[in-house]
Amino acid sequence: MAIKVAGRHNYDMDGLLKEIAQPGIKVVVYFFSVEYEHFEPQKALKRAFPQAICVGASMHGGWCPAGPMEKGIVAMSLGADEVEEVFVTLKEGVKADPAKSARAAIDELKQKLGYRNINPDDYLGIVLLDGLSQGEVLMQELSLEPRLNLPFIGGAAADEMSFIKTLVGLDEQLSSDGVVLLVMKMRIPFYYNHYLHLTPGTASMVATKADAKQRTIWEINGEPAVSYYAKLVGVDVERLDFQVFANNPLGVVSGNTVYCRSVYGVVEGGGLRFYCYIEAGTTLHLLKQGDIIADARNALQDAASYLSQLQGAILCSCAFRLLELKALNKIEAFNNVFKHIPFIGFTSYGEELFTHHNQTLTAIFFGRP
Repeated sequence: MAIKVAGRHNYDMDGLLKEIAQPGIKVVVYFFSVEYEHFEPQKALKRAFPQAICVGASMHGGWCPAGPMEKGIVAMSLGADEVEEVFVTLKEGVKADPAKSARAAIDELKQKLGYRNINPDDYLGIVLLDGLSQGEVLMQELSLEPRLNLPFIGGAAADEMSFIKTLVGLDEQLSSDGVVLLVMKMRIPFYYNHYLHLTPGTASMVATKADAKQRTIWEINGEPAVSYYAKLVGVDVERLDFQVFANNPLGVVSGNTVYCRSVYGVVEGGGLRFYCYIEAGTTLHLLKQGDIIADARNALQDAASYLSQLQGAILCSCAFRLLELKALNKIEAFNNVFKHIPFIGFTSYGEELFTHHNQTLTAIFFGRP
């Protein structure tokens, strides 16, 4: 039939279900505020569409044509005209051992796929993971698996910036310690990419002492990381907060590509904790703010240059981007860039495309046959 989307600013599940209903649904992707857990949205979706695979994640705000939402639920349905086959798994234990959980998920997916040869032009992967785990470790395992030669795009589940509990769902199960891997053999063309409106400034430095497993840098250029960073951005240590971190991320530059590394917070003893690990010896750059709305328009134009006609999109946008949009009073403007196509999105604790990113817009776009 078509790609259908819906969004609700409250828990109007009946209305949402009616809007995305269509014959032959194969997949439902949804994002929801973590406080809706007690409503059990995963069970309502599966009851309504028992033949479909339903995957979801908790969010820190959502996006859809009806408008941006601070809290609510958004959902997309894809039918048999869009998806030929579906393979999926949910594995838990990602907090304690993300590599082990990733391997278990990969092994199950390979078995379900029948160890077939995969053409990445036909197969699309979606990954949704616990936002309080090390997504970079999980993505590394996926990227190194030769039998899963396809892109996995997605995001890390979020809560209300309390960093207490994030959720991922598969069918009737919700997990606060899991990863969902979904593989779809597509009947329609698709395109994916990640977009960053931040550019390297002139200031560069080296992480001279770091604990990658803890995502913590202890020293920058041989000085305590916190005091060095505070001087770099011109703020007293006592005034470092989420807004300062959002406005002053660091980045790793590889050729023409910038990988953002957002600061999570201050660690006792003079360290800085990040949303993604950084190894000792890594050269970092202080990133400058660009035009976040122009970057969103570029994403849409980029996709349109590859797909003759857009019929849908799934957006994963970092929580720090939301802070920036709020500060600029441009939340509506960002949503309006995409509102003329059926789309859903969620504000995440990191975005996934070959690796674990910070402060990016990572997107999947769907075309027509």
